[in-house]
Amino acid sequence: MRLGTLWQLGALAAVCLCTAGLSTPASAGGAGAESSPPETVGLGAEPGGLLIQGITPGEVCDLAERAGIWLTIHNRGRIAHTYVLSSHRPSEIGNRRVPTGYRDIPDPSWFWFEQNEVRVDGQSSAQVRMYIGVPDDERHLNQHWSVSVGITGKPEPGQTLALAVYPRYEIETASAPREGLRLRPAGTIGVSPSVVTVEGGRRPDTLVGEFYLCNNDRSRHGYLLTVLPAGVLPDGRQLSPSGGWSWVADGMSVHVCRPTRRGPASAFSTRRWPTFWLGPHRYVAVPVEVRLHPGRIVPGGGAEAIVLAERDDGETAFVRVRVPRLQSEVGGAP
Repeated sequence: MRLGTLWQLGALAAVCLCTAGLSTPASAGGAGAESSPPETVGLGAEPGGLLIQGITPGEVCDLAERAGIWLTIHNRGRIAHTYVLSSHRPSEIGNRRVPTGYRDIPDPSWFWFEQNEVRVDGQSSAQVRMYIGVPDDERHLNQHWSVSVGITGKPEPGQTLALAVYPRYEIETASAPREGLRLRPAGTIGVSPSVVTVEGGRRPDTLVGEFYLCNNDRSRHGYLLTVLPAGVLPDGRQLSPSGGWSWVADGMSVHVCRPTRRGPASAFSTRRWPTFWLGPHRYVAVPVEVRLHPGRIVPGGGAEAIVLAERDDGETAFVRVRVPRLQSEVGGAP
């Protein structure tokens, strides 16, 4: 199995309450008796956020075995509690919004645990293995999904309060080029490959790559492509870079170029690039160009940028553009 990056984004998802001790007539002991001390009721879970990359359809990924990542549940109360574990589509958990460029995991059962209930002593923690198993279907390549993990406490006898936390994890399946795939990516909007690693072009200071944007809908749609060099979305939120990669530095710039393979006008049309129209069940090859400034070196581990595709109905997708580390300065001696 080939497993890409697993990156812990958020340290802890937690909820904590403090309940005052209550006196009953039998235990009050008259005027001046002290009430019982407040009880802290708290529940936390780690990781509070996670970016999981390189998941290969048809293979089961044990996150603990492959990356040393467990679901850790913290019971901050004084008594033991039983917690129920579950997986959900984020859009079904209150108003948990799926991040731009991601969509609900098609089937929450693709993310599961070694046990569905866990008992945790008071002021203690417990760890549970997590698994991901995406069905073996090439349409599940090049996908960006989001899943919410539910940790819900069972009320103990005499209690009416049950705490719950729902950390959200992002899953990116293995990237694969359009060539060699018989089927388009799942979803009404898709990209292939989802990770573009640029390489040498005609000029020594230019690296090039290409990806396909697919309109898998039955209707014609308008699209806008935007380069996000630091992963900052139009609404101010930020996507996360891949583990071991840095956002592109000031010494380089990423560009999406006008396609040269456009096909018939019914398939692709544009008046002002990078906005364009795609016909139903059509796709277009989008060239990507990275221009490097002389004297600059790509940081160790390489640099990464995001190309965001926004559709006129609000659907979104993105491609990670990676600039591998150069062995020498651009324009300098090798």
